Amino acid sequence: MLTLREGLQLAEPLRQAKVLAGAQGLDRVVESVNVMEVPDILEWVRPGELLVTTLYPLRDNPQAMGELIPQLAAKGLVGLAITPESYVDRIPEEMIEAADRLGFPLIELPPKVSFIDIIQPLTSRILSIQADELRQSEALLRQFLDLVLRGGSFTEIADLIAQAVGRPVAVVDRFRRVLGQSAPEGEGELLVRDPAGELYLRDDLRVQDAQDLEAEGVQVWRVPGRGDSETVVTYPVHASTMTLGHIVVRGILPSPVPYAVRVALDHGATVAALKMMEVRALGQVEQQFQNEVLEALVAPGGSARALYLARQMGIALEPPFCVLVAAPDLPLGEVLAHGEDRNRTAIDTSLHLLRRYVRSLNPRAVFWRQGTRLIVFFPMGGLRTDRAGVVQALREACQRVGAENRPHSVSVGMGPITASVEGFPESYRAALRSVNLRRLLQPDAKGTVTCYEELGLFRLLSGTESREDLAGFCRDALGPVLRLKTPGPLLATLRAYLENGQNLRRTAHALGIHYNTARYRMRRLRELLGSALDDPSSRIALEVALHLLPLARPEDLVTE
Repeated sequence: MLTLREGLQLAEPLRQAKVLAGAQGLDRVVESVNVMEVPDILEWVRPGELLVTTLYPLRDNPQAMGELIPQLAAKGLVGLAITPESYVDRIPEEMIEAADRLGFPLIELPPKVSFIDIIQPLTSRILSIQADELRQSEALLRQFLDLVLRGGSFTEIADLIAQAVGRPVAVVDRFRRVLGQSAPEGEGELLVRDPAGELYLRDDLRVQDAQDLEAEGVQVWRVPGRGDSETVVTYPVHASTMTLGHIVVRGILPSPVPYAVRVALDHGATVAALKMMEVRALGQVEQQFQNEVLEALVAPGGSARALYLARQMGIALEPPFCVLVAAPDLPLGEVLAHGEDRNRTAIDTSLHLLRRYVRSLNPRAVFWRQGTRLIVFFPMGGLRTDRAGVVQALREACQRVGAENRPHSVSVGMGPITASVEGFPESYRAALRSVNLRRLLQPDAKGTVTCYEELGLFRLLSGTESREDLAGFCRDALGPVLRLKTPGPLLATLRAYLENGQNLRRTAHALGIHYNTARYRMRRLRELLGSALDDPSSRIALEVALHLLPLARPEDLVTE
């Protein structure tokens, strides 16, 4: 790159030039030289140009001369060089004042200088620099291609970029997990290691601003309140429209960014994308093998095969354990429409975060992905906490995921603890039922952890049960009460009456109402329900229907 300051030293006419104003802009990069000798020059100039003129087209228009500097600055030009005494006696004060205000270099050239004496040395130097940059780019490209062909690692990619950038570099995936880095000194400052041994960018790094690298998505991330000491520049790694990760450079890059740095980041991001796609393809194959273990675990009598496959893959299935099923907080029955890549990516991020935090809780956990669900074999032996502590830690993990990747929260269902691998299908089905039933019971709840044992009577139901069927059962048992304009008080009284052993005084006390009010309501209930309260089978049906009411949609309970 050739700065205007450097360009003014290339030839004698340039060395004799005087900077009248805007000296603070002398470090702007000169990309080309243009000449203005026509009135409509603004239609032909482009950013990065140094404009040379005699001001002949504007010699009789003081207003146009006063407006010229702001217009050129707005167009992104580098500066304006004027040969005086040819057509103007002096450079107007308005131009000098505007140049100083805008930091736009205004240069007075020696009298009677030929434009070719200005253009030729500058253009020659610019072409020479461009040729050098092209050679640098080709050399870097060859190095990166060699790296690709010999199957280089992410660490080697980071090393090669770091050599050109002159700063420590890391390659991270879209979850901020470090895949490779050029130097280990970032750990503890910008990087943290989780209990499973994997490195991540610090969670408190936040996007602050952008740095101009002529690439979409380049950002500056900082630890809030730490200044530039804990700062990284992130360069996106793309594959088509998908962001696979980032090249992370320690500290702020110089401005303007050197050409070699831009090229290294561009080529490095391309090679990193190829490597990430390769790893992704291998990961999908590995996931298929891992899914064979899951399929064997849930199949009747498949535990022996599951243990064999797990040993072949180096997976330890250690009882006692429970099964966890994590799912995004979507309405029950809702699936992501085809093409909703952004939501899918966000859900992937939430599940990855939860996986990370579960591994922090228990590094021996085993994970499977099944569509938009995460299935976890969670060993309970050897933990520093009991079951209640695990549940609390899982709730904190779900809340953390919801806070870090809002609004894409996840909830977890927890199956019962089992002492042998043969019990996996039962614990898995219980965990799946738990997470589904919680969405039915509390459709607006986010980031919940539901234990199967807590479901009580609802354990008899399938999470995929038809809500219309449930509503039909409730109508059959409670129909006369449900058809009332305000059934709430009678339903509450009936529930309290059954929960309190059909004792009217305890019912009134539980509801906080007068005994006579409770007696009136029960008389009304007997009128509506007939002998159902006296028949043991009908009474059980009433209790079940009261429990099922939260699962049914209100509109399905109404009959004509």
